[in-house]
Formats: sequence, C-alpha cells, structure tokens
Amino acid sequence: MFLGCHHKEEMQEVHPVLPSLHITMTPEQLDSILTDPDNKIPAYVLLTDANGDTLYEGNLAHIKTRGNNTWYEKKKPFAIKFPKKQTLFGLERSKSFVLLANAGDESHIRNAIALDLARAMGIPATRYAYLTLYINDNYWGLYQMTNKVDIGKDALNITDLEKLNKLANPKPLDEYEWYGKGRKRRIIQRKGVLLDNDPDDITGGYLIDNSGPAYDKSVSGFASVAGDHIQIRSPKHASPREVEYIAELYDEMECAVHASDAIHPETGKHYSEYLDVESFARYYLLNEVLLNWDGGWASFLMYKETDTIDTRFYAGPAWDYDRTLNNLRFQRKFFVSPNELYVNEQKGMKGLVYSEGLMHFLCQHEDFLQAIISYYLNEVSPIFHQYLEDHSFDSLVSLLSYEADQDNKKYKNRYSVDYESAVKRATDFLQKRITFFDWYYSSTEDQRVAVIFKKDNGMYRKFYYPLGEAIYAPQLEIQYNRTQIYELFYQGTDSLVPDGTVFHSAQTLELRQREPTKREVQIRRIKKKLRKIGLDF
Repeated sequence: MFLGCHHKEEMQEVHPVLPSLHITMTPEQLDSILTDPDNKIPAYVLLTDANGDTLYEGNLAHIKTRGNNTWYEKKKPFAIKFPKKQTLFGLERSKSFVLLANAGDESHIRNAIALDLARAMGIPATRYAYLTLYINDNYWGLYQMTNKVDIGKDALNITDLEKLNKLANPKPLDEYEWYGKGRKRRIIQRKGVLLDNDPDDITGGYLIDNSGPAYDKSVSGFASVAGDHIQIRSPKHASPREVEYIAELYDEMECAVHASDAIHPETGKHYSEYLDVESFARYYLLNEVLLNWDGGWASFLMYKETDTIDTRFYAGPAWDYDRTLNNLRFQRKFFVSPNELYVNEQKGMKGLVYSEGLMHFLCQHEDFLQAIISYYLNEVSPIFHQYLEDHSFDSLVSLLSYEADQDNKKYKNRYSVDYESAVKRATDFLQKRITFFDWYYSSTEDQRVAVIFKKDNGMYRKFYYPLGEAIYAPQLEIQYNRTQIYELFYQGTDSLVPDGTVFHSAQTLELRQREPTKREVQIRRIKKKLRKIGLDF
C-alpha cells in the first residue's frame, strides 16, 4: 500500500495521500479523446509517489479513453502508453497501463476485492494501485491503475503468439490488410489480418474474450456455432489460419458442453478434454459468489497454451468486477437477492445475440456441479471467510476514504451515497453471499424451496431458501422498481402470497412483475415526499 501524510493548515486535517498522475495536453487534444475512443494523442506526464517523489517525468507515447459501457460515463477510463517499459507500484513491467475509473462504484473497491480473491483462488489476475489523476492541473478523480489484460509474465504467463507473428513477418503487423473489417457483428463469422507468414506452431497461446461489445472493436475474432461472438485479444493480429484454428477448437468445445451427454457427437470427446474443469469451476465460483452482473456473458476471458503444453482451454484472467456485490448504481434497478444462483441461469442473457451461456450449459452437467461443490466447500469458502475475518479490505478503505469522498462529490449522481455506506453495502452483501453458499452447497434439493422470478421478456431467475424458513417480504425486496411492482404468487396459480412473513413448505413460489396502476404511482410519490421531510409510516 502507498501511505503518506498530507497536511494543510487551513484544512486542519490529516489523511493518507496517494500517488498522483499529472497529464498535460492542449484543450483540443483533450476534447478529441473524450469524444472519440479511437483517438490517441501524445501528452506530457508527471508521476509522483505518495511522498511526492518523481517516478517518471516526460512524454507519453499516447493516451486514449477506453471501455465499452464505461466509456459513456462522465468520468471516463483511460489507457496510457509510455515510450519505454516502466516498473511502477509493483505492477508488471510494461509500456501500457490502464486507468480504471470505477465510475459506477461509489465504494471504489469492488474490482480490488475481486482481483485479490481471484489470485487467492489461483485465477490469473492483474495487480493494481490507486492514484489521483490531474489533467491540465484539474482534479480528474480517483483511479485504479493496472496492467492491460494480456499475455505477460505477471498475470498470464503463456506463449506470446502475437510476438511470434511479429518475428515471422517482414512488416509491422498493423500495416497488413484486415479481412472482415467494417462488417456488422451479426453477419461476420471470421475476421483477422492477412499476414504473409505464420509461425511454425499456431496452436497457442491464445487469449480470447466472450464479450459481444468487445468483438465489434476487435481486429480479430469469430462467431461460434452457438452464436457467441469471440474477440481474440492475443494474438491481436491473427492470421486466417490462426483464426480458423482457435474458432474450430472453440466450436468443438462448445458443442461438447451443449450436448446432453457432454460428448461431442463427431469427435467422441468429453467436454473435459476441451477445457480444464477446475479452472472453469473456480472462475464460475468467483463470478457467482460476487454476483457479477456480467458473469458468464461479458468479459468472460479464456486462454489456451500450445498443444505441446496443454490442449485445453482455461478460464481467466479475472477482469471487470464493478458490477458486483449489489452495486447500487447497476443493481438497484434490477431485482437482487443474496440467495440467488445468477451466473448459473444466464442462458442467452437478456436475449442478446452474443451470449449463449457457456457457463449455464456447463452447470447442467452433474460432474461439473460436483466439482463446483467440492472446490467451494474445501477451498473457496475458507479463502472467502479468511478474507472477511482478516478484514483484508480495511487498510484499502482507510487509504481511499478521503479521495473516494472527493471523487464521489465531483461525479455525484442520482445513486450517490456516502463512502462508508457504499463500502458497507458491498462488504455486507459479500458476507450474505458466503452465508448463502455455505448453506446451499451443504444442503440437498429436498431441503430447499425455490422462488422463481419471472420477467416480462420470458427470462427467469431463481432464489433459494431453507425449507420451512420464514421469508420476509423486505428480504425479497418486493417493492417498486421504477415502472414495475414485484408480487409473490404460489407457482402455477394466480394466488398471491400474503404480504409480510411467509412460512413456506415444499411448494415453489413465483415472483412476478407488473406495471403499477396510476393510484400506486401516486402513493409512491407521496411516500417519497414524506420520507424527505423525515416522516415514515
């Protein structure tokens, strides 16, 4: 951690000081990168540590904005590239670094918690450091600096096929013609770069990302048989043979996973011959326990080494966890319960064309479920409990509290809460999730009752409770949700479950949403006004 002390006499307060990154550019250059994520501009930078000592001063090769959904936030994330490799804050030595804005996370620690737990679980994950960013002497906010998710000695130490492509070809790779460029995602099946030569071994290493939005921007990628659109992160400039190789292997793996007997109908291979079960089970548990809203359908990374080392896919590295742990910004508008299997249920999440739920289909196989249960009870649960018992995030929260408050005030939005409350919301939800999974994976099906949440678009989610336990309406958060009201029914009937406490039997309950009546909307507005003046009912 980077601790320091900052004292201003007029403020009469002492608080930790973070490293600072000062970037200077013209107003026109700043506007160009804020309005177009493809623009890259050179800039002058001064990077200091927590004591104010200079770590780097000079020109950047370039700076640009980055991100998919996060790019549209007022507080944008950035990518910076130095002219030469730098060793900074214990991160992997590199030219390129990412500045995560955490714009949708008022706690600023969800990504940190996820990356820390991922490494403890043996899942590849980058390290990080926090700093304050200033652009043209204007305070820009609290940022989380990390390496790019890419092949490297720190996070993902596998064969670098992009580097081998560079060695095998006479021209810089970005000078070669793309094929498939500019076509719509739903049409194109393969895209890459028309290189002159291929390395002798094109079987690895690959880093791929099952994430539709990223596919649109990628140089290389493919559409799978089931409809997933896969970005090839590395090699970024993949040749037609390389794209074809990894696409066909992914299709075989996907077909085996989707098969009811878990065996590819033509090759006769079990899905476990295509992917490492332990790796995918651990990755599933990380996303499921944290209740990652993107889990299983976005930022779902996988990698593969050369066949001489391993012929299977592995899950990871871990990345993009701001939409986790009951995030107020992203999950307030959705129905959320700590007693939920979320990633398990994501088959074609929200009807999007680029997600066919690989994790969902894996979870339909009994051997994979047993692997999940075994890893959770014997290894993962102790790791999570130890993390909470050690209060591993306390020092980070103390370090960030002042700057996080400043950041939240600068970018205040309709969901903003004070920093202490934001942190408590995340950590309390983590505790509830661990309590739930400790019970769920130790119980049997006849000891549980399911509450099925049906949505208007035909999708559904399930929440589980111990048989005979009291379910409280507030616990289920049956409440107004913008334009919907949630009501609890007995499954298959139109009989409403009474408000308040429900002592349920083995009968399954069903949660439904409907549009509120005009009278209900009016009552909600009145209650909201009364709360503002301190009256409750």
